Amino acid sequence: MTDPNLGLLTQDRRGWSGHLPWPDSSQRISLRIESTGEPPNDSVGTAVWACLGNYSTLSGRLRSAPFSLWQPYVAQRLWEEEWPTSPEMLWAQLKLDGIEVQRSGEIVLLYAFKGEVWPDAIFSVQVSGADVHPLHLDD
Repeated sequence: MTDPNLGLLTQDRRGWSGHLPWPDSSQRISLRIESTGEPPNDSVGTAVWACLGNYSTLSGRLRSAPFSLWQPYVAQRLWEEEWPTSPEMLWAQLKLDGIEVQRSGEIVLLYAFKGEVWPDAIFSVQVSGADVHPLHLDD
């Protein structure tokens, strides 16, 4: 289906998926909308674009959230180059990779390392208005 706010979406057993242009670059980010099968309503697109529109305002809080998930790894030093030991160092190595809209309507931003540093690591950060909550680090 083509959503007027979110573009082309494809349905599977878990919901809907697509890609969004990242407002500040030519990068596209994945979009995942959890659903029991119903197409997303207008409020989903409005919430996603409101979150992206508020992204620069949230950047300070967003920088610290992935680092709180990273802290257990700081002492492990899994690779030699540019090992992140501060929120700023980690933030410089991350990119926004995707957005998930949960069935509850909560928005989760997914961050991945740029390049091949740790290609399967995903930092999940929940955003609700101006509140930012680190959720988990998956690898």
